[in-house]
Amino acid sequence: MRHLFLDFFGTLVNYADSRAGQGYADTHASMRAFGARGTEQETADAWLDAFHQLNTESDVDHREFTMEELSRRAFVRLLGREPDATEIAAGAASNMADWERGVVLIPGMAQTLRELGQSFTLTIVSNTHSASVVPRQLAAMGATDLIANIVTSLEVGFRKPHSAIYQAALDTAEADPARVIFVGDTWDADFDGPRAHGMEAVLVAPAPRDGVPETRRVTSVLDLPDLLSFRYPSTRPISTRGVA
Repeated sequence: MRHLFLDFFGTLVNYADSRAGQGYADTHASMRAFGARGTEQETADAWLDAFHQLNTESDVDHREFTMEELSRRAFVRLLGREPDATEIAAGAASNMADWERGVVLIPGMAQTLRELGQSFTLTIVSNTHSASVVPRQLAAMGATDLIANIVTSLEVGFRKPHSAIYQAALDTAEADPARVIFVGDTWDADFDGPRAHGMEAVLVAPAPRDGVPETRRVTSVLDLPDLLSFRYPSTRPISTRGVA
């Protein structure tokens, strides 16, 4: 059986990439409970500064950071002291709750995954700072039982496009890279990186892009069954779209 490796954020769900538009109400309430006295905007600024600092550090070697690391740095910026483990955990949970309000489910995605699962083993390969967010969003989508494996940068320790996460996904799925199609919305992480490791790739992009043949691009994963069944007629799923 062939394998589909699927990015999650921006591919199977939409999300607010800015980390600001969803607001910081829960995070601010948590910070105030532990002694912060500033405004919600000051809370947001501290968390955003901490996030961008960690993200810049990760850009050097692709090491992933945790929500707990983010929480600790934001605490120090806001309160001028080291937080304890309980405070760190509370800050991380409240900030993740705020961020997840920016995640938007895509209607029809679960049914599309069900179709794809008839012909492919489905594995999520996602960059994330939280171990629980992908399973939680899959459950909200109604797609938990459709995914064979979940491989995250948090668990591996390195984010895409580091080779370690691709190898971890191949090992977890027990997949030959020649039988894997990687699907995602980011050039280096989901298209160029997988191809460098022997996999095929399909880019999710709203418009044509230089260097990406139209036979390797979809505007949405909802279009993936049609693209793959055209390229690989033997994998054509039995469509149930439109069936009550």
